[in-house]
Amino acid sequence: MAPQKSPAVVALEQEQAAQNRLPADAELDKGLKDTFPASDPVSTTRTSIPTGAGPAESNIDESPRVAEALAASGDTSSYEGSATEASEEVQALRREVARLRESAAEIGYASVRVAQSEAEVVLDDVRDRVRKRPLAAVGIAALIGYIWGLTR
Repeated sequence: MAPQKSPAVVALEQEQAAQNRLPADAELDKGLKDTFPASDPVSTTRTSIPTGAGPAESNIDESPRVAEALAASGDTSSYEGSATEASEEVQALRREVARLRESAAEIGYASVRVAQSEAEVVLDDVRDRVRKRPLAAVGIAALIGYIWGLTR
């Protein structure tokens, strides 16, 4: 006598047989239909509103209003002091972050100015050398051009 197959095995075999009967395109179409909401194209829009925290946004108060929410619910006994302290600490941290952001921007601008002045000094030095010895400068330029041409 042949062993009885469990209902799970019978269902698996039926499902595999049904899948083997379907062509590959039909399976792809079925998968796309099953995931219809996710298959919609993504909208590619751009906003003209900047998203970075600029100077105008640094004055915005975004701290949580825990004390106000607790006061509205009527239970301020144990949380009022800690919520006020937390709010003050958040404000202090926001001020520190704003100060650090301004310092980083100043350092960046200063380093750009230093690099520009150094480049101007090097350019002035090269101009002075070319004026003092024009034939040597033309010879060096010709040699560099010849070597560049050999490597191409």
